[in-house]
Amino acid sequence: MSKDSIQPEINIGLIGHVDAGKTSLVKALTGTWTDTYSEEIKRGISIRLGYADATFYKCKKCNEYGRSNKCKICKGKTEVSRVVSFVDAPGHETLMTTMLGGAAVMHAAVLVVSANESCPQPQTIEHVMAMKINEIKDIIVVQNKIDLVSKEKAIENQKQISDFLRKFGYEKAAIIPVSANLGINVSELIRAIEENFETPKFDEKKPLKMYCVRSFDVNKPGTSVEDLQGGIMGGTITQGVLKEGDDIEISPGINGRIKTIAGKIMFSENEIKKAKGAGLIAIKTLLDPSITKADKMKGQMIAKVGTLPPETDEIKMRINFLDRTLIHGRKDVSINEKIVLSIGTLAVLGDITEKKKDFVKVKLKSKVIAEKGQKIAISTLENMKWRLTGYGIAE
Repeated sequence: MSKDSIQPEINIGLIGHVDAGKTSLVKALTGTWTDTYSEEIKRGISIRLGYADATFYKCKKCNEYGRSNKCKICKGKTEVSRVVSFVDAPGHETLMTTMLGGAAVMHAAVLVVSANESCPQPQTIEHVMAMKINEIKDIIVVQNKIDLVSKEKAIENQKQISDFLRKFGYEKAAIIPVSANLGINVSELIRAIEENFETPKFDEKKPLKMYCVRSFDVNKPGTSVEDLQGGIMGGTITQGVLKEGDDIEISPGINGRIKTIAGKIMFSENEIKKAKGAGLIAIKTLLDPSITKADKMKGQMIAKVGTLPPETDEIKMRINFLDRTLIHGRKDVSINEKIVLSIGTLAVLGDITEKKKDFVKVKLKSKVIAEKGQKIAISTLENMKWRLTGYGIAE
């Protein structure tokens, strides 16, 4: 089997404070620059979730890891170790809800910290909190930009990182000094990923469930009606499998769930007949492309027809606040307060209509799919910015 026909086996999130070098690190690991949106290029920051796949190789002779089928050390032949997908999350404080949507499809994470900044920075804390909420146990820390600091400064910064990790229960996480721009220690990072990140297991016998994280219209302006292609939906399967020609259901949909047929299935421009859990895949559908353009379907659930619970615009949950010593100190919410709930990959605004101790009822501005026992990240408005405050358990 060629490497191009191997679907990625794990989604690895790139998380951390703004300008820590996450997108540069993705480029070093995959060869792909994920900031392609015009506003991202203009502002020099990630705004949307970015995605890129990589095939990692291991030398049979000297056990060196890399991205080539030829070893850089002994020039010997290498073999495929694993194919992975990277999810590049924005680090800016105003884009926290976008990051939380990405966290829902991550199986492990690389926390990127700038060696020339003190640790932790504000979004360093919130991103790690998001990993805890999503029960992501496998984390590696990249101490990036080591080319910009002295040896003494790098050692001091690494101690700050270790102290920070200990507070969150990640004290065993490897810390890898790296310069993404110069390619320093990238092979050691790949080694750490391959030796520390366990490939997740998915139940392929369960009915299909998939989170939609991007949606597109691939038709160029002026395309004739006869040549129009249906809308594209991209995301990650969490259980079951998807085959070309399967009947699928999209929920909460637009004024109700939508039924369509899965067309061609792609990943990294490779076409496959059957998709399973992990990896970022794209599905061609029969939907009007005006429905899917510009990420309009982001946050939707894609599933086998008849297997999803009913849509709802009201959530009842038990709320848990984050440790006030680690985050910005919010410890309560009030009736009529507006909050943002991150349910899977969907962020939705709501009003608290009922509160009793740790129980809250939230009236949402639009319908969602939420399953009993599901963890829901909660963001509250702090100084005109949505900040991660805690999480709820849906009832």
